[in-house]
Amino acid sequence: MNPRYLQLSSAELNRRADQAYEIYRSCEVCPRACAVDRTAGEMGFCGQSDQLSVSAAVKHFGEEPPFTGTCGVGNIFVSSCNLACSYCQNFQISQKKIGREVSYQETASQMLDLQRQGGHFIGWVSPSHVVPGLLKSLALARDQGLRLPIIYNTNAYDALPTLKLLDGVIDIYLPDMKYSSDEMGWEHSRGKGYKTHSQEAVLEMYRQAGPLTIGEDGLAQGGVLIRHLVLPNGLAGSWETLCFIAFEMSTRIPLSLMSQYQPVNKAMESPELARRPSPEEYQAVVKMAEELGFEHLFIQDPECKEHNLPDFTRAEDPFPLKQSPYRDSFVNGPQFC
Repeated sequence: MNPRYLQLSSAELNRRADQAYEIYRSCEVCPRACAVDRTAGEMGFCGQSDQLSVSAAVKHFGEEPPFTGTCGVGNIFVSSCNLACSYCQNFQISQKKIGREVSYQETASQMLDLQRQGGHFIGWVSPSHVVPGLLKSLALARDQGLRLPIIYNTNAYDALPTLKLLDGVIDIYLPDMKYSSDEMGWEHSRGKGYKTHSQEAVLEMYRQAGPLTIGEDGLAQGGVLIRHLVLPNGLAGSWETLCFIAFEMSTRIPLSLMSQYQPVNKAMESPELARRPSPEEYQAVVKMAEELGFEHLFIQDPECKEHNLPDFTRAEDPFPLKQSPYRDSFVNGPQFC
């Protein structure tokens, strides 16, 4: 697969990175639009200046099978986040901000090292608040020989102007559509207008890349795959989210329906989040997707007791399991093998 950024000239990629960096001067990189000057060291909600902070740069095998393949995804886990999910499994880096400040050149070198390790893709994990720095790093890495496609692994709380700068740069968009109501988005993730912003963002991703396509080798070739984490007590509003995807975009978009929710971080403080979804709750969402006619689903075992919760205090190897949590992918409706 020829990455899209290689189809741009070096000058154009650098121009995009410079244009994105200017957004930091009165920051509107994400929907929070904090309007602080991050180039002068000011910080908004995410607590980040114009520098990158990276918690881990590792090959990861916990993504969907078309991304992990046999050699994993080379993920760059950046610190902090533009949301504050009470149940975030990556809370050590998203909220406690474990990580260290690195230069753009060092991040470029991390991408190149992950390429040398044999990863199939480079994944930018939770990139929404640091897109300019990642683009700067990508421009450097490309000039030094990076040839892997980029996965934009996001919570979908993305700003349209920022996404438009990524048109022709990002190969694969991997948004997690979390909620179908602004009320839930604010209550559990402190994301104002989450529903509106996430829907607009995913529509833009779909305009740029279309549905995810998968090659004969089983690896993703490009496009959009949408994740949806099933929450207990129907808090995610799964039916409304699946209807939006089906009717506003396409049932050809693969869905990843995740049963891996666990009440970690601050979730036990909220009674409605203090348990895992039941197998019946999860299977009901799988059935919704089937009834809506989605052609390609990635599903997990809702009764699995073993989850790949990370420990980012072990930066060299934060994930204990080296296998995908997905049973398999299925075409024309879900089924268990």
